[in-house]
Amino acid sequence: MRDVLRLRGTRVLLAGETTSTLGDWALLLALAIWVKTLTNSNSLAGLVLLAMTAPTLAAPLYGWIVDRFRRKPFLIAVNLLSALAIASLLLVNNRHDVWIIFVVCVLYGISFSITGGAFAGLIKELVPDDKLGAANGMFSSARQSMRLVGPLAGAGLFAAFGGHLVAIVDIVSFAVAAVALAAVRVVETRPDHVQQHWLHEVSAGVRHVWSTKVVRETTASVAIGLLALGAVDTIVFAYIDQGLHRPPSFLGVLLTVQGVGAVIGAIVAPRIMRRLGEVAVVAVGILAFGICIGLLIYPSTPLALVAMPIAGLANTAAFVSYSTLLQRRTPGPIMGRVSAATDMVIGTAQTLSMAAGASLIAVVNYKIMFAVISAALLINGAVLWQRRGLAPVEVAGTATVAGDDAKARGSAMVAGDAADAADSVDARGSALAAAVATTPVGAPTAD
Repeated sequence: MRDVLRLRGTRVLLAGETTSTLGDWALLLALAIWVKTLTNSNSLAGLVLLAMTAPTLAAPLYGWIVDRFRRKPFLIAVNLLSALAIASLLLVNNRHDVWIIFVVCVLYGISFSITGGAFAGLIKELVPDDKLGAANGMFSSARQSMRLVGPLAGAGLFAAFGGHLVAIVDIVSFAVAAVALAAVRVVETRPDHVQQHWLHEVSAGVRHVWSTKVVRETTASVAIGLLALGAVDTIVFAYIDQGLHRPPSFLGVLLTVQGVGAVIGAIVAPRIMRRLGEVAVVAVGILAFGICIGLLIYPSTPLALVAMPIAGLANTAAFVSYSTLLQRRTPGPIMGRVSAATDMVIGTAQTLSMAAGASLIAVVNYKIMFAVISAALLINGAVLWQRRGLAPVEVAGTATVAGDDAKARGSAMVAGDAADAADSVDARGSALAAAVATTPVGAPTAD
């Protein structure tokens, strides 16, 4: 990571990204608490997460839009527009204004969906191909570090001053990110556009993922893994209540120790990738997470405090490796669409899993569900491990890839945030669920 930090552009970008991520984490949890405080409704508070994740269903369209612009000015514009959207939260004063929060959540979800590919494209211009893994680890480490302090800061500010101040903090963080982007010196070529039917262009990312064997099979394994893991966000409350006999707020402790492991995972991932390769690290991450879920079958606080940081390490290392794999196997001109395609597949799998978990936990014991999830992850990881010797990672660099406007410019990089986006969906789910569960009914409003 030291070599990456020696590049001035990445240092400035890291400062802006860290500030923006802190603001995001602070507001994400506060939004659910805000809705719960104003309405005293668990259901409405839970819909905050759905409002943020639903926009990912249109991810291929966002990717097509991203690939039509230069990355730096596009990201500056998105950050400023996001700040403007957040500013509308200053109009929220009572339960009749809750609809504004939900509109902001949808816009927030769109912002998350469209920035991944553009952000990665900018990194492509700043970081040499042989340092992509280190760059991914560095940015992921920064995001995971903010995950440790952001939700607590947001909840604390909300409790002390109300939602308006938390919104202002996030507005400032978007502005700082825009200024940081403006300070980055980079020469970008204007994207070339081949006149084709818009549906053909929009689907280029999906076609590239499907036609590239190593990307297709690894993406399928990640999606299957999240199809199992998404349910954990809802099962964990039964585990804490029925198994550990602790209050719902204990989830905060578990998330904190998991976050510590995630920071470590982001740091060590590049080193492990150099030894094993990207596919192997993804497989090991899935296997390790399966073992950790298996440890939770027996309710024990010490076991939980051992399993959660290992799970965080495995999760982050796997996603950093997955991002790097995508980066090295995708031409630059279609990186936004490939990022969007993988976001859609992964996000849909996790959303379906969360919905299934919420339904099944009412009739199935959490131990049985943990056992099934653990077995699914272990089998999935073992299958991917057998495929770790897939073709060496080289960038597909010609216009024939995806039959699109892929005039390759040498080494290319796809969304470094694609995997982090999936990871953040998982983290947001847990954090928001904690907010819904721990906010007391009848808490004072933020008026």
